[in-house]
Amino acid sequence: MWTKDSDGTVLDQAGRVIYFSLDRFVRDICLGDCCFICGAKPEDVPFNDEHVVPKWILRKYNLFERSINLPNGTTLRYDRYTVPCCEACNTMMGRVIEEPMRDIIEGGYDAVDTHQKQHGILNFYIWMGLIFLKTHLKDRMLRAHLDIRKGVNPIADELQYDWAGLHYLHTLVRCFATDADIHTSALGSFVAIRVQPDPSGTDFDFGDLYAAQSIMLRLGDVALLAAFNDGGGAAQFLKQKLERITGPVSGYQLRELSADLAFLNLHLKEHSELASSFDVQGESHLIMGKPVWPELVALDYAVRGKWMHYLFRDQFGKMKSYRHSDAELEAEMLAGRLTFLFNENGIFIEDSNAPPPETGTKTE
Repeated sequence: MWTKDSDGTVLDQAGRVIYFSLDRFVRDICLGDCCFICGAKPEDVPFNDEHVVPKWILRKYNLFERSINLPNGTTLRYDRYTVPCCEACNTMMGRVIEEPMRDIIEGGYDAVDTHQKQHGILNFYIWMGLIFLKTHLKDRMLRAHLDIRKGVNPIADELQYDWAGLHYLHTLVRCFATDADIHTSALGSFVAIRVQPDPSGTDFDFGDLYAAQSIMLRLGDVALLAAFNDGGGAAQFLKQKLERITGPVSGYQLRELSADLAFLNLHLKEHSELASSFDVQGESHLIMGKPVWPELVALDYAVRGKWMHYLFRDQFGKMKSYRHSDAELEAEMLAGRLTFLFNENGIFIEDSNAPPPETGTKTE
């Protein structure tokens, strides 16, 4: 029979953590060096750590020696971008999560679309949630400033992370290790979209926004977008734009859609709340979400501009406009109404590997 500690942590008969209380999650996982899945300590069991971006992706897209752009303006090689994980959990994730996901995604957009129609979004959602969680757990291990004269706080402290905001996601994405049942009401937004070949030959892209609990991952001709705390509301509003897209999107258009998903999530009037219910005698755990009617507050397009600017920060100087200087183009983006998706008549731009001929086009 399961037992519940005084802090709310639920344990099985062998002492395995079925559910981390918020306090234990923050202490052991966010601020400690325990395995981010099971909570084991490195002095008790063998560790080999877990890559934030799965190893099979690093191998497929030759990313081991390439670097990711961090929120503090610095970079870190992908092969060093890891979080604490014990050997047992790492092996289990590889077998239960990574290998099946790799097999689906290597089939391209059509395979992803078929799996989603036949089996739903749960497998993709858990996988994307694991990557998002690992990304932000890593931020508490990296200094916000390379110059120690500016302070030694980690990125997570500088950005004032609310660890409670990751607690529910941690509980959900561990379901493969705890056999928790996930009700569909516990899921947020998920979108799969076809991507056109990039002229540069780049088939990989990755970005996320902590405040909006959203992530984007591009792998070959398929891109996956998710938001984790919205009950699916952001995707419902984004659908109005997706329905006007008549072909594969470009890399620029993909980043815009990622910004839009975050923008919509931040403007939802109410967000879904997750709750766990336990039957300690029957040894079962169910995760459900509070049903929320999706409704938006007044839209602040400066917020959209902020996220667009963040996601395009490595492209300034590379994007060119026939009508605007680089500074003017950046200003248009910051205003929040620049689109690479549609022309002045609201028609999808099918060739948008370069900025659209009309910049400053209003979005709807």
